[in-house]
Amino acid sequence: MRDFFSLVLLILKKDFVIETREKLNLSYLLILCPTITLIISIFVQSQGIFMEYFLSILIITLLVNQRISRQEISTGGELILIGAPFDLSILCFSKIIFFVTLSFIIHLIVFLIFSLISPMNPNSDLIIFISISCLFSIGLSAILTTFSLMLERVKGEGQFMLILVYPLIIPFLVLAHSSILSIETMTSVEVFESFSFQALLAFDILLLTVCPILFSYSIRR
Repeated sequence: MRDFFSLVLLILKKDFVIETREKLNLSYLLILCPTITLIISIFVQSQGIFMEYFLSILIITLLVNQRISRQEISTGGELILIGAPFDLSILCFSKIIFFVTLSFIIHLIVFLIFSLISPMNPNSDLIIFISISCLFSIGLSAILTTFSLMLERVKGEGQFMLILVYPLIIPFLVLAHSSILSIETMTSVEVFESFSFQALLAFDILLLTVCPILFSYSIRR
């Protein structure tokens, strides 16, 4: 277990050093976040300000995640670290943690923009909004990071990918949608005791466990 976390921290350190030095994704975020947020707020008529907020997060996360995944592929189409002397589940887990960190930056930028263009005042408690935002980011990062890396590598097995992705992404989106709707309609106690919030928390834990193993199996396969 100690070796596992040592390798995860080593890969994370490498990613953060590269990002700090070259700013491959930060500059991209500073341009993409305001653009997508303004488009969503102007053209999308959703079920409320919080639904627009999380829809913006979803679209931005999809675009940024695909960009980051491509940075892990060599010019020959192989994962850069595919020949590394450790299990690929460690690589996947470290990339998930790295993207979760970037997701928090995305949330901060989008929140600031929405605060300027329309007031975001959670009805009950800011803790609810932050908790759901964290669960949303962790689950989405786990799913998108895993399958973006897999898609870059396993390009000829579309049916295999579909069989894997739908049992994970559909329940996550349904639970996330239900939890987001509760921000404005429930108190903090009601939200934390609700089925959708507790199921979303459990599903995030499941994703953090299953996705790295699934990634390692599919690539080695």
